[in-house]
Amino acid sequence: MAYENIRLRKQNFTVVNGYFWMVDQDVDAIIVKTDDGTQAYSYPLDTTITNEIISLEFDGYNVWSLEVSATDQVTIRRWNISNYVCCLRNTFVMVPGTHKYSSSAFTVEHYHETFSSAEAAGQSVLSVSSGSKMDSGFKLILGPNVLGQIEEVSVSSATSDSVSINGVTLYAYETGDPISFYRRIWLFNNYNGTDGTTGALYKIDAYTGAYITKYAGGAYKDINACTFFDVPRYVFDRSVGPETPEPKYNSLCYIKGTNSIFLNPDNLNSSYGSMAMDNIKSDLATTITVYDLAMEGTNVFRLQRDATYYGTTYTFVNSTYNYQLSSLNSFITSISLRSDPSILPANGVNTAQITAIVKDQFDLPIQSRQVFFTDDDPTGAILSSPINTDSNGVAITTYKAGTTAREVRVTATAQQA
Repeated sequence: MAYENIRLRKQNFTVVNGYFWMVDQDVDAIIVKTDDGTQAYSYPLDTTITNEIISLEFDGYNVWSLEVSATDQVTIRRWNISNYVCCLRNTFVMVPGTHKYSSSAFTVEHYHETFSSAEAAGQSVLSVSSGSKMDSGFKLILGPNVLGQIEEVSVSSATSDSVSINGVTLYAYETGDPISFYRRIWLFNNYNGTDGTTGALYKIDAYTGAYITKYAGGAYKDINACTFFDVPRYVFDRSVGPETPEPKYNSLCYIKGTNSIFLNPDNLNSSYGSMAMDNIKSDLATTITVYDLAMEGTNVFRLQRDATYYGTTYTFVNSTYNYQLSSLNSFITSISLRSDPSILPANGVNTAQITAIVKDQFDLPIQSRQVFFTDDDPTGAILSSPINTDSNGVAITTYKAGTTAREVRVTATAQQA
């Protein structure tokens, strides 16, 4: 069976409204594909590039690319589409000196607000859903409005619910029309300054390319894939349901081993959570490399060259890169089982408490789910099954010993909702 889908030639991609974008430096174009690998469109680059793009990001308006441009040097570029051409807007070259650069992953911190009231054309002060992350000099993308019009303005100052811009708006906007902007670049560096024994997460000004600060740690070394995403509230806050996606967790997401870790960009010491993934080979020990990462809706797209299906690891044909899916929706990922006591006399009388703990891919408990207990003891018995999990994901039953001395296997199963 063929498992290939988008069949990309290069190791970079991003997802834009359900389409998969990849920069191919061999043809100097952005290649746009559907999820079955059909090429839907392409945007020629207005600037020739020679280095392979190793990571790609989309902030809602701009496309950002990362390339290794020389020894211990990387280049980050900002592009956007104008008149069906992908036009280069900024180039930031991170040259070696006080810092060396060796990186395969970066992302751009970006935000999406809305107009909180209707605004006529010619305005210099705009009502916004939140201006708390806007700052002087930031560029705002206003729109599209009902006519599909978009414009770029620069921020003069901002308050919690309004923003003053330099100049005036060209177009009119309705309540709820989008406003988007980018803030900072985050670069996972295999150097901490010039020290290559550990890594560091670098914070960079997205408007000037200037180094701001870095956060050292082995957790930031050898990272191949990351992205920035507004994670719905209910993913990590189980006190609310899918009908309550706001306020979202603005998350710096990166893959380390078989986990995707979600960081708070305003406080890296406060992570929102972690998600277990299935990028592991059939030997259950070797991690499959994820080359790039994108999220859309509740879907997590991982760009890989290998994947494990039904216990067998498969390498994609023609050395292509294809996506594998994870989900932000909660799924049962693990059931742990313990017995207390673990040893009973074979007297047909003694009992043991059997405890199952059911968790999802975020290591959070699954509650109100039936757990079915079975045993293979012909003379012993599970006394009650199924049992619903409580708020901690725990379901407890009782096993009554049989009359033959033997090892007894107790099994717990639960169905996905």
